[in-house]
This record gives sequence, structure tokens and C-alpha cells, in this order.
Amino acid sequence: MHCCRELLARLCLIVSCGWVLWFSHACTGPSDQEIKPLIETHSIESPYQSHETSLRVLLPNGLDLSKRYPVLYVLPVHEDGSQKHGDGLMEIAKLNVADRYQVICVAPSFSSEPWYADHDQNPNKRDESHLMKTVMPFIESHYPTERERGARYLIGFSKSGWGAISLLLRHPETFHKIAAWDPGIRIDMGPMDEDTDDQIQTGFGSRENFENYRLSNLFEESGSRLGPEVRLFYFNCDGVKRTAGGARLHSLMIRENILHRYVMESNRDHRWDSGWVTEAIAFLFQTP
Repeated sequence: MHCCRELLARLCLIVSCGWVLWFSHACTGPSDQEIKPLIETHSIESPYQSHETSLRVLLPNGLDLSKRYPVLYVLPVHEDGSQKHGDGLMEIAKLNVADRYQVICVAPSFSSEPWYADHDQNPNKRDESHLMKTVMPFIESHYPTERERGARYLIGFSKSGWGAISLLLRHPETFHKIAAWDPGIRIDMGPMDEDTDDQIQTGFGSRENFENYRLSNLFEESGSRLGPEVRLFYFNCDGVKRTAGGARLHSLMIRENILHRYVMESNRDHRWDSGWVTEAIAFLFQTP
């Protein structure tokens, strides 16, 4: 009966939500090598955002409702509808991550540019709560997902790289492993911009609230909670303003005895599709 109820719920879900299937022209038919990702798109309301946002879900082909799948959350850099630096979920789809690793890939969105914090002065910009109290429960109630810590992964870059790190450090019992490429570290480790105070106010609210999400503070206060496993992959790019700050954060992790993987690489375009995602995914899902 449970399987029947789950199948019925799943059929209702597919009917009620928007879904997109990329495929070849019918006249040519698919090639044997072609993999066509199935992406379901939802519109969700959240008490933590100023308006309805979209939620895209990339599924493994031949999803088996009798199984439970791990989940990769692909964290956006910009607000809903903006893909200024590429589309993370489409990059994940190009790499066939859902099928190769049998994982459900989720791209949440936000009503304003997210720093993955709960703003303490704007109740409609509580991005951490939106992810954890609206997006994740929706995914885990509508899809056959594993619910254990070891089955939730995060990937991001720039602001969403910051978000992936802060979410892991603030919720190590919820998330298993994260990969962060070229995260927005300057707001923490410098060099600071003239508008840093404005950035903090926009993203976090008060300075006191910012300190609750500041990565250097979190590593010192919570880094030991990550345990003996390498759960964090940090990419730093050489030759840019944020290089020195990234190196200082790496040194802080060493000082605090936090196991992590760190790569200093040549600078590349600050985008989802600049080639870094392949190595990040390998860290997250390949066993040593």
C-alpha cells in the first residue's frame, strides 16, 4: 500500500508541476550515447522570501520509487531568474551527474541575491531558513530521498560557495560534504571594498548578525564538529584580489586542525561553466 500511495503521489506531482524534458527531434531519434536530463520545475511559496520562487529538480533517468536517493543542492549565486554567471543545474546536467552517481540534483532559488543567511532586519530575506525549512522539506516529502546527513551535498561558488561553507559549519549534522569554488571570502578575510559595510547590511543586516555567519568565526567555533572525515573542498584562484584572503582561510583551517581539501589554481572565468565543476563533483561522490 505504501508503494501505491507513493506512486499515486508521484503521478499527481508530475501532473501538477511544470516539467521539462530535453530531447532530440523526433525525426532523428536519440542516439545511444545521448542522455536527456529530466528537470521538473515547481513554484513554491515561502514565509522566508518576499515572493514565490522557482525550484528545479534534475532526476536520474528511470527513477525507482522503491529506492532512496541522495540529494545534491546546487546553490545559485544570484536571485531567481538571473543566470549572469551561468546555470549551475545545466552544468550538472551536462556532466550527467544525476545518472552517473544516482543522485537527485536540486536548484533552489531566492527572491533576492542570497548570502545564505537569515537577515535580522528583513523577514523576507531569511535565506538559510528558506533552504532548510521550505526547500528541503518540500524535496524530502515529494521525492524518494535519503534523509540522513550522509546523503545531502552542497556545491556553490562566489556567494553560494560562501553559503555552502557556512551551511556545513552551522549544520554539520544535516549536510555531509560540500565543494566551494572561489567563494566570496573578501567580505571576511579581505581586502575589503569601500562598500563592504553596505554589502553586510544588504546580505546580513546588522554587523552582529554577520559575525554569526562569518566563516573565520565558524571555523574557530564549529570546525571540530566536522570530525575526522574530509568533508570540505575549497578552491582558491591565483592572481585576483580574493587570492590572499582565500589563502588566509586555508591557513586558519590548518591551524584549527580541520581536515579539508584545498586547491590553488590559475584564475579562470568566474562562472559555473568555466571547468571547475568536474573536479568538485568527483570530490563529493567518488569514494577514495
